[in-house]
Amino acid sequence: MSRFPMPALTRRAFLASAAASTADAMLPVLWRSPVHAAAPQEVQLRAAPDRTRLMPGPSGEIAAWCYGGTVPGPEIRVRQGERLRVVVENGLAEETTVHWHGVRVPHAMDGVPHLTQKPIGAGERFVYEFDAVDAGTFWYHPHQRSFEQVERGLYGPLIIEEREPARVDRDVTWVLDDWRLTKSGAISEDFGNRHDIHHNGRVGNTVTINGRVPTTFAVRAGERIRLRLINAANARIFSPDFTGLQPIVIALDGQPVAPHAPDGGLVVLGPAMRADLILDMTGKPGRRVSIFDRFYEGLEYKLVDIAYSDTPLRERAPDWPLALPANPLPEPDLETASRNEVVFTGGMMGRMVAQDMVKAWARVRRAARRAT
Repeated sequence: MSRFPMPALTRRAFLASAAASTADAMLPVLWRSPVHAAAPQEVQLRAAPDRTRLMPGPSGEIAAWCYGGTVPGPEIRVRQGERLRVVVENGLAEETTVHWHGVRVPHAMDGVPHLTQKPIGAGERFVYEFDAVDAGTFWYHPHQRSFEQVERGLYGPLIIEEREPARVDRDVTWVLDDWRLTKSGAISEDFGNRHDIHHNGRVGNTVTINGRVPTTFAVRAGERIRLRLINAANARIFSPDFTGLQPIVIALDGQPVAPHAPDGGLVVLGPAMRADLILDMTGKPGRRVSIFDRFYEGLEYKLVDIAYSDTPLRERAPDWPLALPANPLPEPDLETASRNEVVFTGGMMGRMVAQDMVKAWARVRRAARRAT
Protein backbone atom coordinates (compact mmCIF):
# COMPACT_ATOMS: atom_id res chain seq x y z
CA MET A 1 0.00 0.00 0.00
CA SER A 2 0.93 3.63 -0.34
CA ARG A 3 2.80 5.59 2.25
CA PHE A 4 0.01 8.13 2.02
CA PRO A 5 -2.73 7.49 4.60
CA MET A 6 -5.22 4.91 3.24
CA PRO A 7 -7.43 2.84 5.55
CA ALA A 8 -7.41 -0.95 4.98
CA LEU A 9 -10.75 -1.88 4.35
CA THR A 10 -20.04 3.96 -12.63
CA ARG A 11 -20.94 3.09 -14.34
CA ARG A 12 -23.97 5.16 -15.39
CA ALA A 13 -27.39 3.69 -14.76
CA PHE A 14 -28.69 2.37 -18.06
CA LEU A 15 -31.49 4.86 -18.62
CA ALA A 16 -33.20 2.82 -21.30
CA SER A 17 -34.32 0.23 -18.75
CA ALA A 18 -38.08 -0.06 -18.45
CA ALA A 19 -38.36 -0.18 -14.66
CA ALA A 20 -36.28 -1.19 -11.69
CA SER A 21 -38.70 -3.96 -10.78
CA THR A 22 -38.18 -5.71 -14.12
CA ALA A 23 -34.56 -4.78 -14.75
CA ASP A 24 -33.00 -7.90 -13.21
CA ALA A 25 -35.05 -10.10 -15.51
CA MET A 26 -33.69 -8.26 -18.53
CA LEU A 27 -30.01 -8.46 -17.53
CA PRO A 28 -27.75 -10.76 -19.53
CA VAL A 29 -26.98 -14.10 -17.94
CA LEU A 30 -23.44 -12.86 -17.29
CA TRP A 31 -24.79 -10.36 -14.77
CA ARG A 32 -26.99 -12.69 -12.77
CA SER A 33 -25.76 -13.77 -9.38
CA PRO A 34 -24.63 -17.40 -9.10
CA VAL A 35 -25.34 -19.46 -6.03
CA HIS A 36 -22.44 -18.80 -3.67
CA ALA A 37 -21.12 -21.45 -1.32
CA ALA A 38 -19.14 -18.87 0.65
CA ALA A 39 -20.75 -16.01 2.54
CA PRO A 40 -20.31 -12.59 0.89
CA GLN A 41 -17.66 -10.24 2.19
CA GLU A 42 -19.55 -7.69 4.31
CA VAL A 43 -18.46 -4.09 4.82
CA GLN A 44 -20.05 -1.50 7.11
CA LEU A 45 -19.98 1.99 5.62
CA ARG A 46 -21.27 5.05 7.47
CA ALA A 47 -21.60 8.44 5.78
CA ALA A 48 -21.48 11.26 8.33
CA PRO A 49 -20.00 14.68 9.11
CA ASP A 50 -16.54 14.42 10.61
CA ARG A 51 -13.19 16.14 10.54
CA THR A 52 -10.13 15.50 8.40
CA ARG A 53 -6.61 16.89 8.06
CA LEU A 54 -5.65 17.79 4.49
CA MET A 55 -2.39 19.62 5.20
CA PRO A 56 0.79 18.22 6.77
CA GLY A 57 2.29 19.83 9.83
CA PRO A 58 0.54 21.82 12.54
CA SER A 59 -2.41 23.05 10.45
CA GLY A 60 -5.73 22.10 11.98
CA GLU A 61 -8.43 19.71 10.92
CA ILE A 62 -11.36 20.88 8.82
CA ALA A 63 -15.01 19.86 8.73
CA ALA A 64 -15.79 17.32 6.01
CA TRP A 65 -18.21 14.51 5.18
CA CYS A 66 -16.63 11.10 5.49
CA TYR A 67 -17.21 7.40 4.97
CA GLY A 68 -16.12 5.60 8.11
CA GLY A 69 -14.56 8.79 9.49
CA THR A 70 -11.89 9.09 6.78
CA VAL A 71 -11.27 10.83 3.45
CA PRO A 72 -11.09 8.91 1.21
CA GLY A 73 -13.42 6.30 2.66
CA PRO A 74 -12.09 2.82 3.45
CA GLU A 75 -10.46 1.02 0.55
CA ILE A 76 -12.67 -1.98 -0.21
CA ARG A 77 -10.82 -4.94 -1.76
CA VAL A 78 -12.38 -8.15 -3.02
CA ARG A 79 -11.26 -10.88 -5.40
CA GLN A 80 -12.90 -11.23 -8.81
CA GLY A 81 -15.88 -13.59 -8.59
CA GLU A 82 -16.52 -12.94 -4.90
CA ARG A 83 -19.76 -11.44 -3.64
CA LEU A 84 -19.73 -8.11 -1.81
CA ARG A 85 -22.32 -6.85 0.65
CA VAL A 86 -22.05 -3.23 1.83
CA VAL A 87 -24.32 -2.04 4.64
CA VAL A 88 -24.59 1.74 4.29
CA GLU A 89 -25.79 3.87 7.18
CA ASN A 90 -26.70 7.48 6.50
CA GLY A 91 -25.49 9.73 9.30
CA LEU A 92 -26.05 12.89 7.27
CA ALA A 93 -28.92 15.33 7.76
CA GLU A 94 -30.00 14.73 4.14
CA GLU A 95 -30.61 11.86 1.74
CA THR A 96 -27.75 10.03 0.05
CA THR A 97 -26.92 6.95 -2.06
CA VAL A 98 -23.77 5.02 -2.96
CA HIS A 99 -22.92 4.47 -6.63
CA TRP A 100 -20.28 1.90 -7.65
CA HIS A 101 -18.51 3.77 -10.42
CA GLY A 102 -17.64 1.58 -13.40
CA VAL A 103 -18.85 -1.64 -11.80
CA ARG A 104 -21.34 -3.89 -13.58
CA VAL A 105 -24.05 -4.39 -10.97
CA PRO A 106 -27.76 -5.25 -11.00
CA HIS A 107 -29.95 -2.23 -11.74
CA ALA A 108 -31.30 -2.01 -8.18
CA MET A 109 -27.75 -1.83 -6.76
CA ASP A 110 -26.50 1.07 -8.91
CA GLY A 111 -27.22 3.86 -6.41
CA VAL A 112 -28.99 6.34 -8.70
CA PRO A 113 -31.68 8.16 -6.65
CA HIS A 114 -35.27 7.90 -7.87
CA LEU A 115 -34.19 5.71 -10.79
CA THR A 116 -32.64 2.57 -9.32
CA GLN A 117 -33.53 3.15 -5.68
CA LYS A 118 -35.25 5.43 -3.22
CA PRO A 119 -32.58 7.65 -1.63
CA ILE A 120 -31.34 6.58 1.79
CA GLY A 121 -32.98 8.96 4.25
CA ALA A 122 -31.25 10.55 7.22
CA GLY A 123 -30.73 7.89 9.87
CA GLU A 124 -31.69 5.07 7.49
CA ARG A 125 -29.72 2.09 6.14
CA PHE A 126 -29.50 0.35 2.79
CA VAL A 127 -27.76 -2.88 1.82
CA TYR A 128 -25.92 -3.08 -1.51
CA GLU A 129 -25.02 -6.59 -2.63
CA PHE A 130 -23.48 -7.72 -5.91
CA ASP A 131 -20.89 -9.99 -7.50
CA ALA A 132 -17.46 -8.66 -8.36
CA VAL A 133 -17.76 -9.60 -12.04
CA ASP A 134 -14.87 -7.56 -13.44
CA ALA A 135 -11.42 -7.13 -11.99
CA GLY A 136 -10.13 -3.57 -11.98
CA THR A 137 -9.84 -0.21 -10.27
CA PHE A 138 -13.20 1.35 -9.39
CA TRP A 139 -14.55 3.79 -6.80
CA TYR A 140 -17.70 4.58 -4.87
CA HIS A 141 -19.46 7.88 -4.19
CA PRO A 142 -22.98 9.36 -3.86
CA HIS A 143 -25.20 10.10 -6.83
CA GLN A 144 -27.46 12.21 -4.62
CA ARG A 145 -26.39 15.85 -4.85
CA SER A 146 -22.98 14.67 -6.03
CA PHE A 147 -21.79 18.21 -6.73
CA GLU A 148 -21.76 18.80 -2.97
CA GLN A 149 -21.56 15.41 -1.27
CA VAL A 150 -18.52 14.25 -3.25
CA GLU A 151 -16.86 17.65 -2.89
CA ARG A 152 -17.24 17.45 0.90
CA GLY A 153 -15.28 14.19 0.92
CA LEU A 154 -17.69 11.31 0.27
CA TYR A 155 -15.77 8.91 -1.97
CA GLY A 156 -13.51 5.89 -1.68
CA PRO A 157 -11.69 3.26 -3.77
CA LEU A 158 -13.10 -0.15 -4.68
CA ILE A 159 -10.42 -2.58 -5.89
CA ILE A 160 -11.43 -5.89 -7.48
CA GLU A 161 -8.31 -8.03 -7.71
CA GLU A 162 -7.65 -10.35 -10.64
CA ARG A 163 -7.57 -14.07 -10.01
CA GLU A 164 -4.11 -13.89 -11.60
CA PRO A 165 -2.84 -10.36 -10.94
CA ALA A 166 0.22 -8.85 -12.55
CA ARG A 167 3.32 -9.59 -10.51
CA VAL A 168 4.57 -6.48 -8.68
CA ASP A 169 6.38 -5.62 -5.47
CA ARG A 170 3.65 -3.25 -4.29
CA ASP A 171 0.04 -2.51 -5.28
CA VAL A 172 -0.63 1.17 -4.48
CA THR A 173 -3.78 3.27 -4.80
CA TRP A 174 -3.70 7.05 -5.24
CA VAL A 175 -7.06 8.83 -5.09
CA LEU A 176 -6.46 12.27 -6.62
CA ASP A 177 -8.75 15.15 -5.69
CA ASP A 178 -8.82 18.91 -5.43
CA TRP A 179 -10.52 21.04 -2.80
CA ARG A 180 -11.77 24.60 -2.92
CA LEU A 181 -10.65 26.03 0.40
CA THR A 182 -11.22 29.46 1.90
CA LYS A 183 -8.43 31.60 3.35
CA SER A 184 -9.18 30.09 6.76
CA GLY A 185 -8.67 26.58 5.35
CA ALA A 186 -12.33 25.50 5.44
CA ILE A 187 -14.17 23.96 2.49
CA SER A 188 -15.82 26.74 0.49
CA GLU A 189 -19.61 26.52 0.72
CA ASP A 190 -20.31 27.83 -2.82
CA PHE A 191 -21.45 24.46 -4.16
CA GLY A 192 -23.29 24.47 -7.47
CA ASN A 193 -22.83 28.18 -8.07
CA ARG A 194 -23.86 29.52 -11.46
CA HIS A 195 -20.35 30.41 -12.59
CA ASP A 196 -19.11 26.85 -12.06
CA ILE A 197 -22.17 25.37 -13.76
CA HIS A 198 -21.81 27.61 -16.83
CA HIS A 199 -18.06 27.28 -17.16
CA ASN A 200 -15.75 24.38 -16.31
CA GLY A 201 -17.14 23.07 -13.03
CA ARG A 202 -15.80 23.37 -9.51
CA VAL A 203 -12.02 23.52 -9.77
CA GLY A 204 -10.29 23.58 -6.39
CA ASN A 205 -7.15 25.32 -5.19
CA THR A 206 -5.64 22.49 -3.13
CA VAL A 207 -4.68 19.07 -4.53
CA THR A 208 -4.52 15.92 -2.39
CA ILE A 209 -3.48 12.30 -2.76
CA ASN A 210 -5.49 9.97 -0.54
CA GLY A 211 -6.92 12.92 1.35
CA ARG A 212 -3.61 14.64 2.18
CA VAL A 213 -1.42 17.25 0.55
CA PRO A 214 1.54 14.91 0.00
CA THR A 215 5.20 15.52 0.65
CA THR A 216 7.10 12.37 -0.33
CA PHE A 217 6.40 8.86 -1.59
CA ALA A 218 9.08 6.39 -0.46
CA VAL A 219 10.38 3.84 -2.96
CA ARG A 220 13.39 1.57 -3.48
CA ALA A 221 15.54 1.36 -6.58
CA GLY A 222 14.61 -1.69 -8.67
CA GLU A 223 11.11 -1.87 -7.19
CA ARG A 224 8.09 -2.51 -9.44
CA ILE A 225 4.86 -0.79 -8.38
CA ARG A 226 1.33 -1.12 -9.70
CA LEU A 227 -0.05 2.37 -9.26
CA ARG A 228 -3.83 2.70 -9.39
CA LEU A 229 -4.85 6.31 -10.12
CA ILE A 230 -8.42 7.50 -9.44
CA ASN A 231 -9.57 11.04 -10.27
CA ALA A 232 -12.25 11.95 -7.71
CA ALA A 233 -12.26 15.67 -8.59
CA ASN A 234 -15.39 17.45 -9.79
CA ALA A 235 -13.77 19.13 -12.79
CA ARG A 236 -9.97 19.09 -12.60
CA ILE A 237 -8.08 17.06 -15.20
CA PHE A 238 -4.87 15.50 -13.92
CA SER A 239 -1.83 14.73 -16.05
CA PRO A 240 1.12 13.60 -13.89
CA ASP A 241 4.56 13.60 -15.47
CA PHE A 242 6.61 10.79 -13.91
CA THR A 243 9.95 12.48 -14.50
CA GLY A 244 12.69 10.07 -15.53
CA LEU A 245 10.39 7.04 -15.26
CA GLN A 246 8.58 5.20 -18.04
CA PRO A 247 5.01 4.43 -16.91
CA ILE A 248 3.23 1.61 -18.72
CA VAL A 249 -0.58 1.72 -18.85
CA ILE A 250 -2.13 -1.72 -18.25
CA ALA A 251 -5.76 -0.77 -17.57
CA LEU A 252 -8.07 2.19 -18.17
CA ASP A 253 -11.35 2.82 -16.35
CA GLY A 254 -11.23 -0.62 -14.78
CA GLN A 255 -10.66 -2.61 -17.97
CA PRO A 256 -7.38 -4.20 -19.13
CA VAL A 257 -5.67 -2.74 -22.20
CA ALA A 258 -2.65 -3.78 -24.20
CA PRO A 259 0.32 -2.52 -22.15
CA HIS A 260 1.58 0.70 -23.67
CA ALA A 261 3.45 3.89 -22.86
CA PRO A 262 1.17 6.96 -22.66
CA ASP A 263 1.56 9.66 -25.29
CA GLY A 264 4.42 11.95 -24.36
CA GLY A 265 4.84 10.06 -21.10
CA LEU A 266 1.87 11.94 -19.60
CA VAL A 267 -1.08 10.08 -18.07
CA VAL A 268 -4.27 12.13 -18.65
CA LEU A 269 -7.19 11.56 -16.27
CA GLY A 270 -10.47 13.43 -16.60
CA PRO A 271 -12.94 13.50 -13.69
CA ALA A 272 -13.95 10.00 -12.54
CA MET A 273 -11.37 8.29 -14.79
CA ARG A 274 -8.95 5.62 -13.59
CA ALA A 275 -5.65 4.30 -14.89
CA ASP A 276 -3.51 1.38 -13.72
CA LEU A 277 0.22 1.90 -14.31
CA ILE A 278 3.31 -0.21 -13.96
CA LEU A 279 6.17 1.91 -12.59
CA ASP A 280 9.69 0.55 -12.41
CA MET A 281 11.76 2.58 -9.99
CA THR A 282 14.94 3.09 -12.01
CA GLY A 283 16.43 6.01 -10.05
CA LYS A 284 19.54 5.84 -7.94
CA PRO A 285 19.41 5.08 -4.19
CA GLY A 286 19.10 8.22 -2.07
CA ARG A 287 17.81 10.32 -4.96
CA ARG A 288 14.66 12.46 -4.85
CA VAL A 289 12.58 13.20 -7.98
CA SER A 290 9.66 15.67 -8.20
CA ILE A 291 6.49 14.57 -10.02
CA PHE A 292 4.69 17.51 -11.64
CA ASP A 293 1.16 17.77 -12.97
CA ARG A 294 1.35 19.37 -16.41
CA PHE A 295 -2.17 19.33 -17.80
CA TYR A 296 -2.85 23.08 -17.48
CA GLU A 297 -0.24 24.96 -19.49
CA GLY A 298 1.36 27.69 -17.41
CA LEU A 299 -0.25 26.32 -14.22
CA GLU A 300 2.00 23.32 -13.61
CA TYR A 301 2.48 22.33 -9.99
CA LYS A 302 4.40 19.75 -8.00
CA LEU A 303 2.25 16.77 -7.14
CA VAL A 304 4.67 14.82 -4.94
CA ASP A 305 8.35 13.93 -4.50
CA ILE A 306 9.50 10.36 -5.07
CA ALA A 307 12.17 9.62 -2.45
CA TYR A 308 14.49 6.66 -3.05
CA SER A 309 15.74 4.72 -0.06
CA ASP A 310 19.48 4.39 0.39
CA THR A 311 19.04 0.62 0.10
CA PRO A 312 18.04 -0.71 -3.35
CA LEU A 313 15.64 -3.62 -3.70
CA ARG A 314 17.41 -5.03 -6.76
CA GLU A 315 19.96 -3.85 -9.30
CA ARG A 316 17.60 -3.58 -12.27
CA ALA A 317 13.89 -3.63 -13.04
CA PRO A 318 12.31 -7.12 -13.08
CA ASP A 319 11.33 -8.74 -16.37
CA TRP A 320 7.85 -9.87 -15.35
CA PRO A 321 4.81 -10.06 -17.70
CA LEU A 322 2.69 -6.89 -17.84
CA ALA A 323 -0.57 -7.92 -19.52
CA LEU A 324 -3.69 -8.43 -17.40
CA PRO A 325 -6.24 -11.20 -18.10
CA ALA A 326 -9.34 -10.05 -19.96
CA ASN A 327 -12.61 -9.52 -18.11
CA PRO A 328 -15.65 -11.59 -19.18
CA LEU A 329 -17.12 -8.88 -21.40
CA PRO A 330 -19.20 -10.08 -24.36
CA GLU A 331 -18.14 -8.82 -27.76
CA PRO A 332 -20.47 -6.09 -29.11
CA ASP A 333 -22.79 -7.02 -31.98
CA LEU A 334 -21.62 -4.54 -34.61
CA GLU A 335 -24.14 -5.85 -37.16
CA THR A 336 -27.03 -4.34 -35.18
CA ALA A 337 -25.17 -1.24 -34.00
CA SER A 338 -26.64 2.17 -34.76
CA ARG A 339 -24.63 5.22 -35.79
CA ASN A 340 -25.44 8.49 -33.98
CA GLU A 341 -24.10 11.96 -34.63
CA VAL A 342 -23.14 14.07 -31.62
CA VAL A 343 -22.61 17.80 -32.27
CA PHE A 344 -20.48 19.88 -29.89
CA THR A 345 -21.17 23.61 -30.09
CA GLY A 346 -18.62 25.14 -27.75
CA GLY A 347 -20.28 24.75 -24.37
CA MET A 348 -22.60 27.03 -22.44
CA MET A 349 -20.52 30.09 -23.28
CA GLY A 350 -20.19 29.27 -26.99
CA ARG A 351 -21.69 31.90 -29.31
CA MET A 352 -24.28 29.62 -30.91
CA VAL A 353 -25.48 28.24 -27.59
CA ALA A 354 -25.66 31.72 -26.05
CA GLN A 355 -27.70 33.02 -28.99
CA ASP A 356 -30.08 30.07 -28.76
CA MET A 357 -30.50 30.66 -25.02
CA VAL A 358 -31.30 34.35 -25.54
CA LYS A 359 -33.92 33.45 -28.16
CA ALA A 360 -35.42 30.79 -25.91
CA TRP A 361 -35.71 33.18 -22.96
CA ALA A 362 -37.30 35.78 -25.23
CA ARG A 363 -39.93 33.25 -26.26
CA VAL A 364 -40.59 32.38 -22.62
CA ARG A 365 -41.03 36.05 -21.69
CA ARG A 366 -43.40 36.65 -24.62
CA ALA A 367 -45.45 33.61 -23.65
CA ALA A 368 -45.61 34.79 -20.04
CA ARG A 369 -46.80 38.28 -21.10
CA ARG A 370 -49.53 36.77 -23.28
CA ALA A 371 -50.66 34.56 -20.43
CA THR A 372 -51.15 37.54 -18.14
